[in-house]
This record gives sequence, C-alpha cells and structure tokens, in this order.
Amino acid sequence: MPAPKMTDEQRAAALERAAEARRVRAEVKQLLKTGSLTLEELFERAEEDDLIAGIKVGAVVVSMPHMGKIKAIRLLEELGIDESKRLRALGSRQKASLLASF
Repeated sequence: MPAPKMTDEQRAAALERAAEARRVRAEVKQLLKTGSLTLEELFERAEEDDLIAGIKVGAVVVSMPHMGKIKAIRLLEELGIDESKRLRALGSRQKASLLASF
C-alpha cells in the first residue's frame, strides 16, 4: 500500500510530531534509568499522555535500574507480557505484576 499523499506542510508537521515523540520517550527512559521516575508514576503519566502511552513495554523494562536486555526479556516471558506491547495496551493485572516485580 503506497504512502498517503501529503503536502510539504503536512510532511513537516508529521516529522515534527515524530521528533517530539522520540524526544519525550527518550527522556522518560532516562528518568527511569536514573530512578527519578517510578514505574507507578509512569503508568499514571501514560494514562494522560498519548506519547508516553505509546512506549513499548520492553523498552520500559530495559530502562529500569539494574535491568539489561536479557533480564528484561526473561522477566516479561515469566509474566506473559509481549515485549512489543505498548503501555496503553497493558491490562490492570499486567501492570500489577510489573509493579510487583520492581
């Protein structure tokens, strides 16, 4: 399926939105890594902010202190959560199990 036709202004606006999303997501992951933001606070912010709600669960877990890629994958497998799932798609039980893990 071909990409939709966009004007130069629409393309520029889309690129700006994408850059903003990447910046916000990188900032959130850095705050998690340093411990300035807790997982519970992240879930609360994700309910209000659509950019944060679009972060993949795998990226969030890897960003937690003392977590690497392998540990994160193993934890998500144990909890039965797909690492490519977005925060907005997590159910209440999945959120609770992640919170209990940290």
